[in-house]
Amino acid sequence: MSTSTLTPARALRQPRQMDWRAVFGVFLIVVATGGSVAFWTATSDTRTVLVATHDLPAGSTLQSSDVAVARVRVDDSIYQAAIPAGDLSGLIGKQITEPIHADQLLARAQLSTRPGLKSDQLALTIAISPDSAVGGVLRTGDQVEVLLTTDKGKPEARTTVVLPRVTVYDVGYAEPVGAVNVDTASSAANPRLMRSLTLVVSVDQAVQLARAKWAGELDVALLPPLQGSDHAGTGGTHSE
Repeated sequence: MSTSTLTPARALRQPRQMDWRAVFGVFLIVVATGGSVAFWTATSDTRTVLVATHDLPAGSTLQSSDVAVARVRVDDSIYQAAIPAGDLSGLIGKQITEPIHADQLLARAQLSTRPGLKSDQLALTIAISPDSAVGGVLRTGDQVEVLLTTDKGKPEARTTVVLPRVTVYDVGYAEPVGAVNVDTASSAANPRLMRSLTLVVSVDQAVQLARAKWAGELDVALLPPLQGSDHAGTGGTHSE
């Protein structure tokens, strides 16, 4: 059996020292990994919404410079009320129904669903019934043709087109007789309650329409959407 002799050199050998460079390298890896995980968690938990870039008064028309995209972390209920960044293109030109402050999240309820009025346009109301307005199924934003019939029931009866294409600004409904607490939504669901239409018209069209509604009976026909055109159309007449 062999034996080893403990020499003074072996007895006094220094203990192995820790390599602090390796420890620091491991620490950096841990920090970088933790930061990446935290960043991924934060970004994956946020959503992009629209916020106002400055104060906006009620009645103003929304422009692209009025809003900016922001990434926020909000509850589902708040996000559903807010306007996602992807809806920006469809909001330009909408009218604001209440004041909005700078850096405030835009909510759908703050924007009007009605078509925006240009500086040379008016909103004019005519009395109408479901029988003379597509059964009462017209809605805000629909494009319609307005016809006038004079001397109805007589041999000389004549129908002309007063406005070939205009946009519906609003629909008026009459509350049912004897009904209590009937809201606008339930009234709008019943076409028999329609009583008026408010149309977007130019100044000249407003004069034509005002004359027509006192000259005879008006009918409103629903038109297919016309892309890339002026919703107000141009006034004119056409005999049948």
